[in-house]
Amino acid sequence: MNNITTDELEQKIEAGEEIIDRYFDPITTRVGTPHLITARRSQTLISTQLDITQSMLNELDEIASELNISSEAAIEMILRRALDEHYLAKNKRMSLIE
Repeated sequence: MNNITTDELEQKIEAGEEIIDRYFDPITTRVGTPHLITARRSQTLISTQLDITQSMLNELDEIASELNISSEAAIEMILRRALDEHYLAKNKRMSLIE
């Protein structure tokens, strides 16, 4: 992994450069089996509606604020982690059965 300052990262992001694959290691930033990281622009996004309680929305907004990201990004991050943990647990169960 390359060493880079926060200011340099921000400049690259503002210039439109894809930095994820180059500066972030998926093995240390994700729980469970690493997934192929692709640029978000190349992925097909599907809009969906999610009904949640007001208190849960408040919690998500608070997390997003603490991380200085959008609420949508916080939801995606938490959902990705939950899916990774699910697959980890599933693989562990399968290895115990075998």
